[in-house]
Amino acid sequence: MQSSSLSHRELQILSLISHGQPYKAIASNCGITMDTVAKHLRNIYRKMGVPNNAAAVAFALRNGILA
Repeated sequence: MQSSSLSHRELQILSLISHGQPYKAIASNCGITMDTVAKHLRNIYRKMGVPNNAAAVAFALRNGILA
C-alpha cells in the first residue's frame, strides 16, 4: 500500500492517532464530528487491512507512510 491510497484527511487523522490524540481532540482539531473520525479510521483500517489503531500506526511506520 502507498500513502497515496489514503486521502489527505485520512493521513492527517492517522498522524494524530500516532501522536496519541483521543478521538474527541482529533474531531475538534479537524472541525469534524467524532463519528466522522471513526468513519475515516474504518476506511484507513480497510485500506491497510488492519484491525485497529495500533496496527494501523505500526503498518504506517513500517511502510514509510508516517515518518
